[in-house]
Amino acid sequence: MGEFLSEIKRLMPLCMTAIEGGSKDNAIPRSCTCSLVAMGMDLDPINDIAQKLQEKIRREYNEPDALITADNIDALGGNALSTQDTDKVIGLLCGAPNGIQARVPGQPEMVQTSLNLGIVKLDHDAFRMSFSVRSSVNQEKEELVQQLQKLADLYDSEFETRGHYPAWEYREDSRLRDTMVSEYEKMFGRKPEVVSIHAGLECGMFGEKIPGLDAVSIGPQMHDIHTSRERLEIASTARTWEFLKATLKAM
Repeated sequence: MGEFLSEIKRLMPLCMTAIEGGSKDNAIPRSCTCSLVAMGMDLDPINDIAQKLQEKIRREYNEPDALITADNIDALGGNALSTQDTDKVIGLLCGAPNGIQARVPGQPEMVQTSLNLGIVKLDHDAFRMSFSVRSSVNQEKEELVQQLQKLADLYDSEFETRGHYPAWEYREDSRLRDTMVSEYEKMFGRKPEVVSIHAGLECGMFGEKIPGLDAVSIGPQMHDIHTSRERLEIASTARTWEFLKATLKAM
């Protein structure tokens, strides 16, 4: 949306009356809509921009169903942003970092640091952007937060953080992990797949309070997590329980 508005702004001054996209800061947004007021607006060149950007997104992001359109609508109630404030919103959208920022050294398939612009909305009193910032390295996470702070300062915007959780950094040497791998192989006749994941877990909070903590995250097989269709395999839960008991005994 930021890129779309930036291209339209080259044609004419814009005043934004509404913008809304995304519903959760930790989920990639599915859609975004924006309403504008512009003198002498001609939809033909705007739809040309929409078509080119749509083709680009479908090609570069492998999103064959991506759709960008522009339509004339009746004037909405409420006050529009000034052209100057509209330009600030566009600048924030285009200037904000988003997506993968760093991968684990030596493991290019694993994400180390990322952020997600999950929600944008123009309320009656302010334009708001909500990000979820994640990293398995605390320093990189803090640097990313500082980058967002500087962007807000650049556009005379307020900035705040909430819901902080510490990074859970990968340990090269882990007695617990080695024991669990050994016990798993004994019980199931094959080696487990040991991976580091890019997510926020309670292990990071425990690790911050208990220096040197050796932690591993395990669990039964689940499906459609964080949806209304979430379900748990009972047989897998039983296997996980027996595996946990064997690990504790071996430690």
